[in-house]
Amino acid sequence: MEISVYSIQKNSDEFKEQILEYIKMSKKYAKINDTTIFNDKIAKAQAKSKDESLLAYDSIYEPKIKGFCIALDESGDMLDSKEFAQLISSKSQISFFIGGAYGLSGEFKKKMDRIVSLSRLTLAHKIAKLMLHEQIFRGLCINANHPYHK
Repeated sequence: MEISVYSIQKNSDEFKEQILEYIKMSKKYAKINDTTIFNDKIAKAQAKSKDESLLAYDSIYEPKIKGFCIALDESGDMLDSKEFAQLISSKSQISFFIGGAYGLSGEFKKKMDRIVSLSRLTLAHKIAKLMLHEQIFRGLCINANHPYHK
């Protein structure tokens, strides 16, 4: 199994150590790729408008759509940990997408296999990404009958 997590955010070292620890612990179950994207195109678009930003995010993410695709969005489906584990079970390739400052466009979300919410609260990218990596590890453990999930 290969799981890719894509996020649009300015590079931040906050929670990097914890995320790397979850990636390391997940290695026995899946290959985890964590990609943070932020470039001049996104910075310029975000300085202009929400619409420009969403177009920039789409153009960055479109080539990365592969496998079973899941967008994170506060209006998505709320899952408990066992439902999340079921969602990622039996898939060989999964791609998670965390939107930029303006989220993800409606057109991009239509291309996803599933839209999931980690919380109805709006979360900072760094916190959402940490929570996602923890839930990926938890889901992998649930699927492997590992006692991490009690």
